[in-house]
Formats: sequence, C-alpha cells, structure tokens
Amino acid sequence: MIYACIRFIQEWAHPLTTVNYVLLGLASGLVTCGALAVLTGEGEFAAAIAGWAAATTALAWFTRALALRRNARLKPRSALQSATGIRSTRVVQVSMGFTGGSFNTREFFHGATDAVLRNMKVGFQVLAFALPIVLLLWAMGTGSPAAWLLAFAVQSLGILAERWFFFAQASHPQNLYYEAIA
Repeated sequence: MIYACIRFIQEWAHPLTTVNYVLLGLASGLVTCGALAVLTGEGEFAAAIAGWAAATTALAWFTRALALRRNARLKPRSALQSATGIRSTRVVQVSMGFTGGSFNTREFFHGATDAVLRNMKVGFQVLAFALPIVLLLWAMGTGSPAAWLLAFAVQSLGILAERWFFFAQASHPQNLYYEAIA
C-alpha cells in the first residue's frame, strides 16, 4: 500500500499497484505451494491447485499489462523548473552539486538505458507469467514434478525482474534536480 499512497510517483499512485501486489503474491504463492507439494510427495495436492495457479498467474499478467499500458501513456507532472523552483523558461543543469555520490544519486538512478528497460519489460513478462503458465499447463497434463519446479524457478526470477522494473520505470521527480553528473 505504501507505493500506491505515494502520489507524486504517478506510475505507483493507482489502484492497479495494490491489485498487482496481491495477484503477484497469490500467483507466486500458489506456484511455490505446488512446487513444495511435489517435493514432499504430495503430487495430488499439486494437481488440485495447478489450475488455480495457472489462472491466478494469467490474471496477474493481465492486470500487470494494464498497469504497463497505463504507465506508458502518463505525462510527467514535474519539470526541471518545478523541481528546482526556478521559473525561467530555459533551465540547464550543469552539475548535481556534489563532489561525490549521495543517497539520492545512488538510490534513485538505475543507470540503465532505454533498451535495457524495454528488454527487461519483455523479459519479466516471459519469466514471471508466460513460461510459468506453459509449465503449469504441462504439469496439469502430465503430472510432471519437474514442471512445477521449473515453474517455481522461472517465476521467481521473473518476479525479481518485475520488481526491479517496477522501481526503475517510475519517474522520480527528484531525478529532475539531480539529472546531471559533472
């Protein structure tokens, strides 16, 4: 809920943020539960929840795709003028004002290029959603324990990538002020 409450970061200040957290938690929880079930010899339980795990993962993907689509259409509310308080029409940042890094420059700048962000966006969707759904369908059709374990491993990596993207994609208004490193 803390991210949905931070109004100045438009990408987070939306009900889909909370919905996505809940659905990602449910999807990954069900996949983890199924993987643990097959590891402990409870294959029947894993088979019983496979459909729910696949459906929840698909629903999580759908709502995350809605959030991605919404975020791609956002227009920044802040400009360098509003971030610095300077009313001039032309403001050029020459230096961030530090001789070394600071919390702001370490925690809010990921340093990734637009190409990395685009690839990460596709990558986390494949790893967190698409592949686990395919693997869960495989588990449902064959009862394969390996499918559950692969789904767990792949989805875990995908969710880590999704969380990184969630933070990296956000337009932190303070980055306008610290945009240049001299």
